[in-house]
Amino acid sequence: MEEKKHSEEHLGPAREYWWNEDYLELLAERLHIRYIQTLVDIGCGKGMMGFKFSKYMPDDGKVYGVDYEPGYIAEARQRAQSEYGHKNIDYEFKVGNATDIPLPDDIADVTLCQTLLIHVKNPQRVIQEMIRVTKPGGWVVALEPNNLVPNLMFDRYGETDYNVEAMLEVLEVKLRIEKGKKQLGEGFNSLGDVVPDLFLKAGLQDMKVWISDKALSIIPPYDTQEKMLRVEQMMQWIETEAMGYDYQDNLNYFMAGGGDKDKFDAYWQKLLYNKIMLKEKLQKEEYVSAGGSLVYIVAAQKPR
Repeated sequence: MEEKKHSEEHLGPAREYWWNEDYLELLAERLHIRYIQTLVDIGCGKGMMGFKFSKYMPDDGKVYGVDYEPGYIAEARQRAQSEYGHKNIDYEFKVGNATDIPLPDDIADVTLCQTLLIHVKNPQRVIQEMIRVTKPGGWVVALEPNNLVPNLMFDRYGETDYNVEAMLEVLEVKLRIEKGKKQLGEGFNSLGDVVPDLFLKAGLQDMKVWISDKALSIIPPYDTQEKMLRVEQMMQWIETEAMGYDYQDNLNYFMAGGGDKDKFDAYWQKLLYNKIMLKEKLQKEEYVSAGGSLVYIVAAQKPR
């Protein structure tokens, strides 16, 4: 069986709709992308953010992408040729680690990462590497979420008559999983809130903080490409063990976060039941979700 790549369940076609295009244009304006020569994307996956921002770069610009998955880098290279070969932008994708970026010092006008810092053991080390490859006066940008927030969001009005104790039980599980994952050195999934603190500690200046305006909504009828891809992704998650979450991994996180196996197993049984109900609603086009999320864009300059 082929080993699963990092974040594989999140790198399908639905990822292309993570951002509103007019918002990316606004970000490009804020970061002066039209005047830069070199952009570097760390943890680039299949190259999406580099491709999206490159449309605002001047001709003869250069985009580097770095990821430790050779399969993703191969796909990014292929896309650069087949989809973006007509542009006067030079794309170069490299296999490499975010803690030891295979690029020289002071090469980038903008160095960015998206949902990378939430997965690393030492985000401060990664930020220092991003600073190293950025030119003095250049921008270091992190696009990172708080993934705990959606646990306090409701999809349907009926859910607002919630049972407080039942909700607290779920929140305890989620908090312990998050804590345990960090304890085991696999990152902190809700790191977005603290990126400004990390940037300050790294010595970055002139910091800006924004929030994405994108909601990943699913509203009947499922009649657009975006909604259909999102529903397809959810159906794929449902067909896995439990919504894309592995029992043993999450049990390990929960226990490392101070949890008790019996409590986790009770939670897991409810999760398995809920996924059956969710599948039925999706198939009947009855599932409704505003799709709210909290994704920060934190940008700061390397001192001159």
